[in-house]
Amino acid sequence: MSHVLLIGFMGAGKSRVGAALARDLGVNFIDLDRLIESREGASVPELFARGGEQAFRDAEHAALVSLRDEPPAVVACGGGIVLRDANRAVLKDLGRVVYLSVSAEEALARIGDTSGRPLLAGDAARRAPGILETRLPLYRSAADFIIDTNGLSADAVVGEVLSLLNASGVIDIVRVQSGGGYDVAIGAGALEQIGSIVAGSTGAQRVVIVSDTNVAPIYAPRLVESLRSAGVESELAIIDAGEASKSWETAGALVSEFAARTLGRDGAVVALGGGVVGDVAGFAAAVYVRGVPVVQVPTTLLAQVDSSIGGKTGVDLPSGKNLAGAFWQPSAVVSDTSVLTTLPQTEWASGLAEVAKTALLAGEAETAELEAHAQRLRSRDHRAVLRAVRMAAGYKAAVVSGDERESGDRECLNLGHTLGHALERIVGYGVLPHGVAVAIGMRFAARLAERSVGASHELTDRTDALLAALGLPAVMPAGLGADDVVASMLSDKKVRAGVVRFVLVRTPGDWTVVPVEAGVLRGQLERFLDGE
Repeated sequence: MSHVLLIGFMGAGKSRVGAALARDLGVNFIDLDRLIESREGASVPELFARGGEQAFRDAEHAALVSLRDEPPAVVACGGGIVLRDANRAVLKDLGRVVYLSVSAEEALARIGDTSGRPLLAGDAARRAPGILETRLPLYRSAADFIIDTNGLSADAVVGEVLSLLNASGVIDIVRVQSGGGYDVAIGAGALEQIGSIVAGSTGAQRVVIVSDTNVAPIYAPRLVESLRSAGVESELAIIDAGEASKSWETAGALVSEFAARTLGRDGAVVALGGGVVGDVAGFAAAVYVRGVPVVQVPTTLLAQVDSSIGGKTGVDLPSGKNLAGAFWQPSAVVSDTSVLTTLPQTEWASGLAEVAKTALLAGEAETAELEAHAQRLRSRDHRAVLRAVRMAAGYKAAVVSGDERESGDRECLNLGHTLGHALERIVGYGVLPHGVAVAIGMRFAARLAERSVGASHELTDRTDALLAALGLPAVMPAGLGADDVVASMLSDKKVRAGVVRFVLVRTPGDWTVVPVEAGVLRGQLERFLDGE
């Protein structure tokens, strides 16, 4: 085995967990701070006093690099190990990186006396949250796995780490029966299997990988290598990251690029990225030479739980979202849950809104489980994320298998989206995060369900509380009027005879579609905008 490296904020329990984990694995335990002290002949506080933080970070980097010559071990790293780009690269090279997540408040409670911690000198209670907030995206970007340790004993954390290490590379399969049928592969390490999955599901020996400027530098090399190992040649087509690329112009440029690269019907397209990449690459694949196979490789939570499954592809037009598109089922979907650790917070929130939507549609058991694990999911705890992706992918697979072209039950998946899409259109695509818009739409739908189909006020409170627990704000964009919102909803492609259709939930798992006339809708929106 390679090293197992524990990272996280001070007080996360890295040393205690690391020592116990090393005993269980039968390998050495290395506390990097103690290794630094041994190498430098001085304690950590003395090193800070002697040369400041810069000198300590230099010694820390040298000690980390020295682990390349050590036999496999469990390594407890210092809280600031992730601050240097070079350190994060070395961590990835050394082995599996596990981020032990902890809140600043719990970290301070565990530490107790902070006098030996130079970075907390002065007012520790004030300094700690700011330090953690700055480091949080760096911890996540360096990690292969995240474990939320809040409220867990050291033994419980050790058990979680062992479970993750043992399960790494184990892939779950969800079967979708739409079209000719295809598999959704879910699990940490699924990306490494992309070559065999593409070859087996499409038969292609040559593919074009479509990705964006954010994702391609991080994950495209791994795809190219996996495809090469499976005997599949690949070329890369990169689009600009962001909602603006989900356009007619981008799709046309991709089709032209496929032609320029002489991609034949015996080839395939691999969509590597979030929902924008999946939608526009899938649409381009659908219309190029009347359709070439596409394999979806979603790298956002939103895409893994929703948009990559079901075959809906398309682009936005100035007059509305997804107004040009096609149903084009993928040959396979590959959801590697380990890639989700690097997502920006806005992308993470968008995915959480779709998870909450799915749980309410699926039933009481799914809703209750999400309520119980909301904080761990918000912290990106790997096991909680894996459960959420499995649940949402499984539910959507069942729905789209019975309704491939959105003529029946598949309409339920629009819960929260009727108002959400209208808000995105008014404020601007990409300006209001999709998840925030959908969460607002779900809150409105809960209130509309109370007044229209007899849903309980308790369900409205549960919906609000669940979304709040997942970190989704309840604030409407400023300056909106009911008339503008109604006009935006009336331009949606789902409107029938000038009547807006809403998906409403009576109780978790019991939903219905209700047409709401513009006048009634305007009155309900005015109450909602007034905070009722």
